[in-house]
Amino acid sequence: MSRFVLAGVLKVLAERFPGHEEQSVELPDEATGMDLLRALHLAPDAHIIARGDDPIPNDEPLADGERILVIAVASGGV
Repeated sequence: MSRFVLAGVLKVLAERFPGHEEQSVELPDEATGMDLLRALHLAPDAHIIARGDDPIPNDEPLADGERILVIAVASGGV
């Protein structure tokens, strides 16, 4: 008899700005902000992720059930 070990899954609520869209995303345990951006098909160099008012690095581990803000950034010149 063989046993299978299922990897854990965490759920994160991604709130995207601008637009105030919310999306529930399932990610593997130990997922990071970069994994969230990939799951949302977003470019990491064009988005900042934050917990509340505090930006977090893309390699920061995420926790099950948390709300992460995903903020599109733009830059330009004169």
